[in-house]
Amino acid sequence: MMSFSLRRPLLGALAALVMLPSLAAPLAPALAAEAAPRKEFEFLTLGDFTVNLPASNRRMSYVVVSVTLETRSEQTQSFRDLSPRLKQAVLRRLMAMSERQELRQGQVDPAQLRDSLFDSLAQVQEDGLKDVVITRLIHS
Repeated sequence: MMSFSLRRPLLGALAALVMLPSLAAPLAPALAAEAAPRKEFEFLTLGDFTVNLPASNRRMSYVVVSVTLETRSEQTQSFRDLSPRLKQAVLRRLMAMSERQELRQGQVDPAQLRDSLFDSLAQVQEDGLKDVVITRLIHS
């Protein structure tokens, strides 16, 4: 039979082994975050923009453009903070293009649209902006 003086340290060691996973659990997410490689670029969705197109007849027509930004990871939060200004810049550029008849179906050059939006967004914040991605372009 085990003496009382040996039983207490053994029970303490057993309790420590049982508690170890629950004590280490709060550290696991932090360790996983450190181990995961950080992405150099992230995508930030600005959303859908609907713009009326001028029409000579009474029929209404419009275009829907979905815009996503590719930004440096360390600067993505600053782009999120500026998202109202960025959305305003996109909408202004799309409305100007609509007035110049540049957004009509069959007339839109996606590369020119992307470049035009990039220029407008770079005026708000150029640092960290890698690309503008047009994820949807729908005419009605």
